[in-house]
Amino acid sequence: MIEQVKKIEPQIIQRLVQLDKEAFAEGGMNEWHLVPIIRHGRVYVLKQGKEIIGSIQYLLDWDCRQKAYMVGVSIAKEFQGLGLGTKFIKESFRALAKEKITEVELTVDGDNAPAVKVYEGKLGFKVTDSRKNEYGDGEDRLVMILSLVDFAKHDVT
Repeated sequence: MIEQVKKIEPQIIQRLVQLDKEAFAEGGMNEWHLVPIIRHGRVYVLKQGKEIIGSIQYLLDWDCRQKAYMVGVSIAKEFQGLGLGTKFIKESFRALAKEKITEVELTVDGDNAPAVKVYEGKLGFKVTDSRKNEYGDGEDRLVMILSLVDFAKHDVT
């Protein structure tokens, strides 16, 4: 269902940029962001047949090398609301755990209630902090952390 992107292929990069722009508009990934994350982080894609319908990116936390930072996750609009995003994220957690990652951190707009609900309710993240003006004036974010050890204990899918 998921696979890690390991090669820099223009058609894959274009599709990942397209997905991120749909999800985050100007805040989405571009080629300049994706190439180093593919080379030095982890980028996973969700496929339906041969079509890429989702993307998730992680960076390693240099202060705690067993922690990954979730840069972003996006699912093609026509596949949203089907539970695929949650399953995709869970599969990426399993892949990270195999690489000895024990914790995942992310930031999210506190006003994005659907995302916060998924992260807390379906995935088990906990709000640990808030950051004022994280992405510019008025762009506040909640900091959320998930223990992959705890996730594995409760993961039933």
